[in-house]
Formats: sequence, C-alpha cells, structure tokens
Amino acid sequence: MQIVIAHSHLNPGGVTRIIESQIDSLSGNDIKVLVGACSDEESITSRGAELHIIEDLNYLERRKYSDKQAMELLHKIHRELREHLGKDSVLHFHNLNLGKNPIVTYAVYLLAKEGVRVFNHAHDFAEDRPTNLQFLKEILTDIFLQDVNEVLYPNLPNYQFGVLNSHDYERLVSYGVNTDRVEWLPNPVAVKVSDEVPDKENAKTDICTSLQLNPEKLLVTYPVRVIQRKNIGEFILLSLLFAHKANFVVTQPPQNPVEIEMYNQWLAFCEKESISIAFEAGTKVDFEKLLCGSDFCITTSYKEGFGMVYLEPWLLDTPVVGRDIDFITKDFRKDGFEFPTLYYKINIPGVKIDFKDLNMKMQMEIISGINSGKIEKQKIFEQNPILNTLFRTVATHITEKNKSIIRNNYSLKGYGIKLQERYKKMVG
Repeated sequence: MQIVIAHSHLNPGGVTRIIESQIDSLSGNDIKVLVGACSDEESITSRGAELHIIEDLNYLERRKYSDKQAMELLHKIHRELREHLGKDSVLHFHNLNLGKNPIVTYAVYLLAKEGVRVFNHAHDFAEDRPTNLQFLKEILTDIFLQDVNEVLYPNLPNYQFGVLNSHDYERLVSYGVNTDRVEWLPNPVAVKVSDEVPDKENAKTDICTSLQLNPEKLLVTYPVRVIQRKNIGEFILLSLLFAHKANFVVTQPPQNPVEIEMYNQWLAFCEKESISIAFEAGTKVDFEKLLCGSDFCITTSYKEGFGMVYLEPWLLDTPVVGRDIDFITKDFRKDGFEFPTLYYKINIPGVKIDFKDLNMKMQMEIISGINSGKIEKQKIFEQNPILNTLFRTVATHITEKNKSIIRNNYSLKGYGIKLQERYKKMVG
C-alpha cells in the first residue's frame, strides 16, 4: 500500500505540522508527499517521505478563466496527480474542499470517479468562507457545469473523509455523507522537548532577555499566525487591560497578502497608541522555549478547525486562557479536560455587541478610547467579571490531569493506528 499525501503548500502552520505528524505516525510505509510549494523540504525528506513539488496544486489565482484555460489546467493537474498514483495508492488530500483551488478539487473528484481511493482530510470548509464558496461556483458550475455539492461530497465508496471534531462529523452527515465513510480524526498532540530547552523559570528569563521584556511581569503568548479569524484586535485589547501585570507576545506574521494589509494596520495602530506587544516573536526566539517559558498561552480566535492551541501548551506546563469556541472545546471537555479561564464574549460599555463582532475600525476606536481614558478600564472588568480571574495561578493537579488526557487520547501512536486502519479498509 502506498500513501500519497497532498496539499496546496507546506508553509509553516497547522496543516504542515499535521502532515509531518502523519508521516511520523506512519513510519515504515511507502509515503509520497505532493505539494504546490515547500519552504523546508528537509522537514519532509528527513522523515523518510518522497517529496514532489507540483506548482499547479498551489492556490489558484482569483480571476476570470476562459473555458479553454480551465480545461487545459484541469487536464494538466489530472495528469500530474495520476502519474504519482499506483494500483494500491491512497490519495490523502488535505483541505481539498476549502476552495483555494477549485480545479484541483475537480481533478481529484474525476480521479475518484475513475476508481482512485481518495481520503479527503477536511480541516476547514468553504461553506464557512463565502468568497471561497463563490470561487468554487465560478469554476465548477459556470465553467465545468458541475454541481458543487456533488464534486465536494461525491457518493462514492472509494471517496472518504477525515474530520477533526464532532461538529464537522455531524456537518458531513447532514450533507448526506454516510457515517461509514467519515473518520473522526482529532489531531495528535505532541511537543518534543529538546535537551536545549531549560526549565520554566530559566526559559522565561532567556525569552524576556531576547525580547527585551520585563521579567517581573507575567509572560502571555498567543502562539498563532495572525490572520483575520484569530481576532488580533481582542488580543491587543487584553494587552492594554493587563499592561500593568503582563507582557503580551504573538508568534507569527501572516503570509497571505490579503491578511498582511490588516496586520500592518494593527502594527501601525499599536505604534501610534504606544501599546507594547512583542510581535513576530516566533521569528526571533525558539518556539518551544517560548511556550515553555510563558506563564500562560492565550487565544482570542473565534474560528478553529481543531483547536491545537487549547491543548498543546499544557504539555509544557503552560495553562491556556482566552476565548472559548464551544463546538471545539466540547470534545476536549468530554475527555475530562479542564479550562480554568475561558470566556464566551467580551462586553463593551455602551456597545451591545460582542467585541469580536465589531469591525476593525470600531475595535480600534474602543481600544483607543480605553487608552486615552475616555472609556474606563474598570467598567470593562465590571461588565466582564471573568476577566478578573484570567491570569490566576492554575492548580498543579489541573495541569497534570490535562497532560495525562493529552497523552492518553491524542497520542501520535494512536493517531497512526487510526489512519492505518482507515487506509486498509479503503484498499480492502
């Protein structure tokens, strides 16, 4: 059995880390990786997988395509994928239905119609991103005259799905996909603590020195690439509310040009308002050491596929606080996980709407108002009592319990076993 893992790119981020984990968990198998771009080829080849760059798999430029252009590209992609697939191959494609390259989505659908075994690993869905869904319709319906739902969710026994959480499992079933064709596949959670990482206190000292932060304050890290749904405005709001007691750090800038403009506006805003945040810390210090040295990790995101941020830091004895995404955390809580301080919304005096639902301009106006004193900080805490508990010390027994659940329920070994069993069912 040959496993062919495919994705649009291998830029640093969540999907790339999962692909690396998959290769590790399937050690000993014949594995090929097909991607449109890869910033670190050794991260794949050193794991024993064969890497092939097929540029046509990368994101498709959003523009008008003639029928001829689209058809030529379709045939090219179909041929490029087909030549890497053998008789006993399983094509494990990540985020195929996200709508970043509808021609790739259609090519894989046609391969499945020809009998290729496809495992569609859905991290995110175009249905949650209107512009992506529109792009799918422009290509699949307007050019290829196909029904979008048929291409995304074909009723074929050799076309199966992997999902990250119970919410997405139920979503696929509601779309008409048979339960026997869906694998609930929570991401593996593993932090490899290298010998170079010092203990928590020394790690914090090193990080604060490198980033020129006050070591007397708490170190609060948002381990994220800044994109719209990560709700960076709320992170900046909290950094202002707790400026007296904590250093706030965020790890990575965006790479998508659409997101970079938003990011630069927030950078300029923080500079103008003299709000002190260590941006892009992940490019300046070791990520593992940063998580280890942090007193807390925080998340203000309002949309996640799996929610690795809720789990991973605990393995380094770093509690997680911030915004709760109920359809993500409910799976973790069913396993017995405890989250001492997660909140569902942030109320703002005089604005009858959750802070996350405000546009960037309004978020900036509110933060600026608090910074100038026009909006009293104390009023924010009065309307959101949970914020008073946000950075309280977390009991050791909670940390140890959460670590134990991660090791038992989200291990790399268990993940690999699940994958192997699904592949074997597909190959027969």
